Amino acid sequence: MRSWFAFLICASTAAAQPRPLTLDDFAKFQDVGAPRCAPDGKWIAYTLTTTDTAADKRDTDVWMVSIDGKESIRATSSSESESAPQWSPDGKYLSFLSSRPGKAKGAQVWGIDRRGGEAQQLTDVKGRLSAYEWSPNGKRLALIVKEEEEPAPKEGEKKDEKPKPIVIDRYAYKRDGAGYLSGTKRTRVVIYDLATKKAETVTTENFDETNPTWSPDGKWIAFVSNRTPDPDRNRNTDIWVVEAKANSAPRR
Repeated sequence: MRSWFAFLICASTAAAQPRPLTLDDFAKFQDVGAPRCAPDGKWIAYTLTTTDTAADKRDTDVWMVSIDGKESIRATSSSESESAPQWSPDGKYLSFLSSRPGKAKGAQVWGIDRRGGEAQQLTDVKGRLSAYEWSPNGKRLALIVKEEEEPAPKEGEKKDEKPKPIVIDRYAYKRDGAGYLSGTKRTRVVIYDLATKKAETVTTENFDETNPTWSPDGKWIAFVSNRTPDPDRNRNTDIWVVEAKANSAPRR
């Protein structure tokens, strides 16, 4: 009996010995991010990123966890990743960004009933949608959309054998994840009406905007932008406020 007990102690001690990390260990790591509390304060939405070694890809899904940590629910499970989870103002729906197949190509805002069911595509905008924010009444979304550089050929049309030259006249000519930077195609604040499916561009100047947020009464949108004479040569960003309607003039 004593020899068997001693064997168990030695075996458990050996199993607890530290060892170097391997590539397989890195694939087991899971990244948690983008937490958002529900309006009722009872749930938190977040993203969970895992690695599928067989498919050689990383996948991000949206999860919900109760505020006491006792219950966890997976909200999305598609083959495409989801990001930027948010709650609708009434707390009934959970929204997120995804490039999953739908009516419009590229990342769009999707919504799903927090009780379950299939996700529905909420937006249908052209360009590169990178961020969004619900209006206080839940009827509109403030979007950050980069304008399209060159319209893709329609189905059946032939591409030009000789591509057009890329003309760049700005100091910052290229950015990781975005490619070559045009001097005229900028990242705009866009308001999207969920009922009419109509998008209105709010900011039209030759600057880039990020981080939109609504005023509590839904009349104004604040955002971050570098509006110096040559924003490519400095990082002087400021907070700007604009009326929540098309072609409004921002003020700092």
